This record gives sequence, C-alpha cells and structure tokens, in this order.
Amino acid sequence: MNLIIASEADSASINLRNRLLEMAPLKKCGQFDGNDVWEITESKGAFCKKGTQLISINQIHIHAENIDEKFEKKRNAKVNNIIFLSRHKAASGKPSLTVHPIGNWGEADYGGIKGAITPASPNLMTSLLREIKRNQLSGYDVCFEATHHGPLLKTPTLFLEIGSTYKEWEDVVPAKALIKSLLEFECKEGKSVLGIGGGHYTPRFTEAALSHNVSFGHIIANYGIPHITEDLIMKAIEAGNSEGIYFHKKGMKKKEYNNLKLLAENLQIPIFRQSDYEPL
Repeated sequence: MNLIIASEADSASINLRNRLLEMAPLKKCGQFDGNDVWEITESKGAFCKKGTQLISINQIHIHAENIDEKFEKKRNAKVNNIIFLSRHKAASGKPSLTVHPIGNWGEADYGGIKGAITPASPNLMTSLLREIKRNQLSGYDVCFEATHHGPLLKTPTLFLEIGSTYKEWEDVVPAKALIKSLLEFECKEGKSVLGIGGGHYTPRFTEAALSHNVSFGHIIANYGIPHITEDLIMKAIEAGNSEGIYFHKKGMKKKEYNNLKLLAENLQIPIFRQSDYEPL
C-alpha cells in the first residue's frame, strides 16, 4: 500500500489534506498518533490506488524519523511509497508548487541524519511533476527541489509542497491544483538518473524532465557537492535506483565538474546527456 502523510504542525499540509478529503473517495479506518486514518476506496491515478492510506501526525514532518516503520508496526501493513504533504518556505516569497526527494548530503540541520538519504521515487516524482505542470496556476513556478532535509526513512519517499508564504500555504486554490495532480497523474517509466549541479530549484533538471523521458532520483545542488564522497555517490545511485548521472555542467564550477566526472568514471557510473533521452 501507499501512504500519504500530513502534519498538524504545518498549515499547508493540513490545507492539502483537507482538499484530499474533499476530492477523493475516502473512508475512516482507524487511528494513528491520536488522529483519524483514512483509506482510499477507489483507485485514482498512479499513486492513490485503492487501499492507499492518509494519516496525520502531530509533529512537524521533517522530524518524523522512522515514521514508516512505526506505521507498519502499528497498523500491521507494508508501505511501498510515501508522499508527505508540506509547505515550502523561501526567502523570495515566490509562489511555487514543488516536489523533491529527501536526505542530507552534509549536516542534518532540518531532520534526518548527516550524510544519509531516504530512498527516492524517480518515476512517481517525475510523473507527478509533469502533471503539476499541466495544471500549473498563473503566477506559480513548478519545479523540482534538490534533495534536502529529513526525515530519514527506509521507504521510497517524496515531498509535495506549496510555497512560499502563509498566503499560499492556506489558499485552497494551489492546494486543489496539487491534489488534482496527485489524484490524476499516471506514472511514466523513464531512465532514472542522479542529477548533480546547479541551484536548489534545479532549473536544468526540471526542464529536462518536462521535455524528455528521464526520471530524476536524487538531486545534488551545488551546495551539496563539497560533501560528496565515493560512498555517498554510490548510496545516491542506489537510493534513486539510478542508471547513471546527469550533470548540469554549465551550472557548476569547472573544477568541481571535472573532479566529479573523473570520480564517476573511476566508479564506472555512466554519464548521460539530454540527447540520450527520448523527447516527450
């Protein structure tokens, strides 16, 4: 079964949860963390299959370490994939609708563990991004974010977010757009890659995913590059079920690109270009 998690400590998360309760066929099926558990009674799209459950936790989600194991033990169920409903906060205040994988390349300042990443869902996450783009609202950016923050889980996970201020977090319009996308998207299989380079909002990788049949697992922005080791590269490839690496070469320092390219070659990790992907 798949699992959707909302946080009572996040107004955008609750906004998204309430829109899901309005827009999807759900029934109550128990309690978790003192809150109702809901179950989808009719399959909607690639993720919200019949039997998918929706829970609300009381703590902020980035610190919900091992919530998958706790849920499985409490509910005697096996979880295949997780989506967290969340806010996105940015200093720019730019309205945005984003998806991203989770984990920490360096310090764990916002949940998780230093140098540890949660398995990603490349085909689900990338297909969902495309559906959000199809439902894009005027004035809102649609993009991936690079891998960041916790919690650390064993289950493939992604965050689905409204950004970037209280105004957007509590507005039902962007929440409905995201939930519509969640309920309607179909999963397209693509070549999974590890994206390396560029800024946090990954414009090169977002553009590639929207125009070509490539799926992104984990994404390492420039600020994560100083933390990268052979071991962490291999973990990122495994956690994203990736066939190789796609560099945002023009978005990186030449020295960093050359060093990481050599590292990939030494580890016999394929390096892909956009021309290696089929146009959509």
